[in-house]
Amino acid sequence: MSSIQQRTPLSQEDEFKYAKLAMKWYGWGSPIGLGILLVALAAAAVLVRIAIQGL
Repeated sequence: MSSIQQRTPLSQEDEFKYAKLAMKWYGWGSPIGLGILLVALAAAAVLVRIAIQGL
């Protein structure tokens, strides 16, 4: 029997707790989301500079 089949289902409180923790890490407020946002803003700034001044 695999370890997944041996586990008991989580209570609603536990499901909510783990879902909330996952959203904190993977949402836009997470280090990953903020990193992607920073890279996107930098790329947009470079594209605006190229559009205004040219190469």
